[in-house]
Amino acid sequence: MRQDHLGLHKALKQFSLKKIIPHPDGLANRGTVADWLPGERLELPVHQINAYRAGESEPAFQVMLAESSDSEWIFRRNPKIRMLLARMGFHPLWGLPYLAPEIVLLFKAKQLEARDRIDFGNALPALSADARRWLRDAVEKTHPGHEWLNAL
Repeated sequence: MRQDHLGLHKALKQFSLKKIIPHPDGLANRGTVADWLPGERLELPVHQINAYRAGESEPAFQVMLAESSDSEWIFRRNPKIRMLLARMGFHPLWGLPYLAPEIVLLFKAKQLEARDRIDFGNALPALSADARRWLRDAVEKTHPGHEWLNAL
């Protein structure tokens, strides 16, 4: 969550952290990579941090900042879309924690690529009725007429 982002420098001290400043026209992959200094608060529209290993020019991984209130995750692209924090992620006994698939699919719905359609097709049968309803409502509010709506 964005409210916790200032702890990243300490938690990831072996990495060089850089912020991605989005292109003002929203063009994908056209943001500016800039140093992110310890103690510097990042506000919207900045929502991505790249972590680099020493001597490497490609990021090892990305950290995406999420918006929230006291008890809810807030979709940064449409603040009317929310989910209880307690419901947005899972911590299974058998592996790594993961984000609710309906949230991942909502982000993927913006710019559909072949892999996004494949992910939707693979995830859809596993979504609960509640997850499908939530995703349908969120996609409808954010992308009216979207191709996934009929399947949901």
